[in-house]
Amino acid sequence: MGNERELGFVAFWKATDSWFNAGEGEKADFMQKLERIFDKARARGVVMHGPYDCSWSSQWRYFSFWQCPSLDILEETMAELVEIGDINLYNAQHHYVGRKTAEALLQ
Repeated sequence: MGNERELGFVAFWKATDSWFNAGEGEKADFMQKLERIFDKARARGVVMHGPYDCSWSSQWRYFSFWQCPSLDILEETMAELVEIGDINLYNAQHHYVGRKTAEALLQ
C-alpha cells in the first residue's frame, strides 16, 4: 500500500424522478445518511471539492471532484452510497477515476 498513488474521482450527476417524488422527510433522512458517509470518507483522508453546477456546459446538472488516498477507501465509500440510494435511485451518475501521475509535468 505504500506505493499507491492518490486517486482522482469525478462524479457527474443529476436528480432522478425518485428524488423529485420523495417527501421532505425522506429527503432529510437521505441527506443525513449522505453527510455521515461523507464525514467518514473525509476522516479517512478523502478531500472533497464541489458540488459545481455544470448544467450550462453538459447534460449533467452537477459535478464534484474527490482526491482519494486509496482505491479501497473509494470502493467502500461508493458501496455505502449505493446502499442508501445516492447512486441510481435518487441520482443518475457518471464517474471517472484516475491515478495521480508520477511525473510532475506532462507534455
